[in-house]
Amino acid sequence: MKKYSRVLAGILAVLLSAGCTGLYAAAQSDRSSAADSTTSTTKSESDKKDTKDTKKADKSDSDTEKQAKEETVYVITDASGNKTKTVVSNWLKNPQGVKKLEDVSDLTDIENVKTDEGFTANGDKLTWDTEGGDIYYKGYTDKALPVDVKVTYTLDGKEIKPEDLAGKSGKLTVRYDYTNNDKKTVKINGKKTDIYVPYLMATTAILDTNVYSNVEVTNGKLISDGSRQILIGVAMPGLTKSLDLQDNEDIEIPEYVEFTADVKDFESTTALTVATSDIFSKLDLSDIGDADDLQDKLDELSDATDELVDGTAELYAGIKKLSDSSGTLITGIDKLYSGSKSLDNGAKTLNSGATKLRDGAKTLDSSTGELMRGISTAHSGSTALLGGFDQVNSGMSTLKNGSSSLSSGLSQVSSGAQQVNNGAASLAAGTNKLVTGVGDLQAGSKNLAAGTKQTYDGSTALKKGVATLNAGVSTLYEKVQSLPASVELLSNGITKVDNALTQSIAYDQQVLAGLEQLLGNYEEGSAEYTSISNMIAAVNGSIQYQQGAQSGLGDVSTGVGTMATEGKQLVDGVTQIYNGLNDKKKGLVAGVDNLNTGLKTVNEGASALKTGIGTLAKSSKDLNNGAATLSAGTKNLSAGVSSAQAGASKLDKGVDSLNTGVSKLSNGAKTLDSGLGQLDNGSKQLKDGTATLYSSLVELAQGTTTLSSGSAELFSGIGQLKDGSSQLSSGVKKLESGAKTLKDGMAKYKDEGIGKLLDIYNNDLKGLIDRLDALKTAAEDSTTFSGAADGVESSVKYIYETAAIEKADE
Repeated sequence: MKKYSRVLAGILAVLLSAGCTGLYAAAQSDRSSAADSTTSTTKSESDKKDTKDTKKADKSDSDTEKQAKEETVYVITDASGNKTKTVVSNWLKNPQGVKKLEDVSDLTDIENVKTDEGFTANGDKLTWDTEGGDIYYKGYTDKALPVDVKVTYTLDGKEIKPEDLAGKSGKLTVRYDYTNNDKKTVKINGKKTDIYVPYLMATTAILDTNVYSNVEVTNGKLISDGSRQILIGVAMPGLTKSLDLQDNEDIEIPEYVEFTADVKDFESTTALTVATSDIFSKLDLSDIGDADDLQDKLDELSDATDELVDGTAELYAGIKKLSDSSGTLITGIDKLYSGSKSLDNGAKTLNSGATKLRDGAKTLDSSTGELMRGISTAHSGSTALLGGFDQVNSGMSTLKNGSSSLSSGLSQVSSGAQQVNNGAASLAAGTNKLVTGVGDLQAGSKNLAAGTKQTYDGSTALKKGVATLNAGVSTLYEKVQSLPASVELLSNGITKVDNALTQSIAYDQQVLAGLEQLLGNYEEGSAEYTSISNMIAAVNGSIQYQQGAQSGLGDVSTGVGTMATEGKQLVDGVTQIYNGLNDKKKGLVAGVDNLNTGLKTVNEGASALKTGIGTLAKSSKDLNNGAATLSAGTKNLSAGVSSAQAGASKLDKGVDSLNTGVSKLSNGAKTLDSGLGQLDNGSKQLKDGTATLYSSLVELAQGTTTLSSGSAELFSGIGQLKDGSSQLSSGVKKLESGAKTLKDGMAKYKDEGIGKLLDIYNNDLKGLIDRLDALKTAAEDSTTFSGAADGVESSVKYIYETAAIEKADE
């Protein structure tokens, strides 16, 4: 290979040194700020959701930082690359938190896209009103672009318009040509020379394997994931002229990207092209005076690579430890799942029993009402009976006083005796029914007493069961309080690993672009070509391995997010159950205590009712015996009327005996009336007690229903947590595998990449130093597209979005 081949190898070494040194510095920064990483990451994520917090978070921690402006120019083109619209997105950084932020912009239709702050304009000078935070705005322009992109399509050897290509099949060639319009005139070795601002153009497109096959790429690489192929092409338009290499046949710097494929039923997705000069502006050539200086740079590159290899080894060790610990977490969640299932089943059983107890109390309350009404009716009848006996006593007195005139009124006595005989028969029949009714009442009171005792015994057992349940829930409540903090710690660790992987992939892609440029400088089959190809494969492998690890990390992050959400539901559910059990006024424990006390009172009332009804039964029997005696006496009276005149003196004595019997019967009626009055009052108390019992059991049933529902939600939440823990374990295993692959890939990159690159380098760099300095200066000056205020550090990148080619709807 000739002199310039070795020279460009040296240039690429410097570019790789800048990229890898930056990655090493980022890794060192992550390690030194590990203590603060959790706080800053959480804050930055939440700041995106709240405007006022964003203004505060956008401020830099250092008041000495300068204001800065970042521009992203979005160029929307048709499928041929013709510009249709240019949108510029600007970020004005305000590290010192000033209230007035100066800017320069020639954009139109400017709009603040993040906050409500406005601006005043004086020509192209803008003054933004801020509340101490950063400003994000967009605008539009139709000015010329520094680089134009042209896309040409050739089908089966003939050029074709993109609108005619949709749905076609055949051999297709797509070519991206880049025209650098950003020319500068500078002095090199005392001569005026035209150079072009060195833009690195990177084009990427996704090729569906159902449409594209047998794809071949010029100045690019094809990466496949099975169902899709990703085209990545790189070019540096104008760099050949800037380095004065037009006549050098050994050096070809790509200025276009092209690929050829067999297509079927053609359609395409949107293609993106990124243009940036940052990689050239960051070249540090100021202290490279000779080969020894460059050799020092390469030594620094080798040292930085060693540090990077060590860092990936540490990353793998940490992730392996995380993987080993995830098994313990899953075991704990399985135990929690089993316990919550037992709690759910117990709560359902408790709810079913409380519902049955409530329904039984309702029936008891209804039956007690009927009993109370029957006793009240009996009491009214006994009162009426007592009034009748008063009339009988009055009549007997009249009978006694009128016995002297018995002879003259025998006909009347005969008629009166017949009436007494009929009344006595009715009285006897009524007292028989009363005895029968009181017997039934006595049997019912016995059953009632037995039922209330069983109810009281059941409530006592329920009280013990609720105490056991409360102890278990209290233990669960204490255990789940630390769950959110553990999940948050795991989430923060995953975020840190993801950020490190993102930075590592970005820098590896810069290295890959440089290696692919260098590869074009050697003949296929040469030792250098083979070495650089191996390096490219190693770096590609590293990127893919890291992306795979990052994908697995995404699964882990999703699982942890689910764990965080379900963990919060678990804590809330356990807290609700705990509070429901222990609330002093409305809690289940207090409700069961009140129920037990009420049932005790009901049980005592039922026993008293049973005793009163026994007294009533005895009195009713006495009344029945008296009525029977009265009936027999009246029959004898009726039979003896015919001989009344002969036995008037005997009648007088009989009247005395009758008067005595009636007095006894009257006293028995009074005793019956008193007993029924007591029974009536007791039945009212019993009715009040059964109503209180039913009301308490309704509240109990409602509480157990709430408990059953809460335990079901708890069981469901822990089930989802269990599923999420399985996803976590799977994700951690993938992450562990990816980290190991990354560690092995970095070691291979060190041995086969950087080591081989050091072997290629020699000291033929001097002839290109002046041109490289000029290109670096041109890149440093091209830091804005729409303008920037004096003293403000600015940077710009361009993103071209080439329209897709789609088939018409059928």
